[in-house]
Amino acid sequence: MANVLPRLRHAALLAFITALWCWLLTALHGMWSFGVVLDYLNDGRMPLYPSLPVTYGTFFIYTITAPIVVFLLAFVACAALPPTYHLAAIMLAWTIGGFLGATGLAFEFQFDFGATWVGIEAFSALFFHPIMTPFWIIFGLAGTASFTRPLRQST
Repeated sequence: MANVLPRLRHAALLAFITALWCWLLTALHGMWSFGVVLDYLNDGRMPLYPSLPVTYGTFFIYTITAPIVVFLLAFVACAALPPTYHLAAIMLAWTIGGFLGATGLAFEFQFDFGATWVGIEAFSALFFHPIMTPFWIIFGLAGTASFTRPLRQST
């Protein structure tokens, strides 16, 4: 029983770092995809609902799914699995959470294009970029591995 609290604290720290990193990168990729490429920032393109202007904070709000999912998945996995599997667990959590956050962000903007996409069609049409999206994934997973290395080595 005495070993449970340090293990939960360790799992929570790993999950928190991974969730914040995923949230930051997903929001930044969204800023690039929608703010720069599709020109929603700086009043270039007006959203369908002009009463809700697109700002930098908008991208963090629309990608809030990413850190929530990442934290929950990473916390449960790191609390339940032995330390040798923590890296694989947090990377899988980052990938799933990042994809869900990006899909949610693309869904918020799909109405501006008159689209009635379902599933991941909005993601593939609006968020996915053949160069930036793989870079987002590689940079995200590499950053997750490097930022959590001290915590993973301390177990």
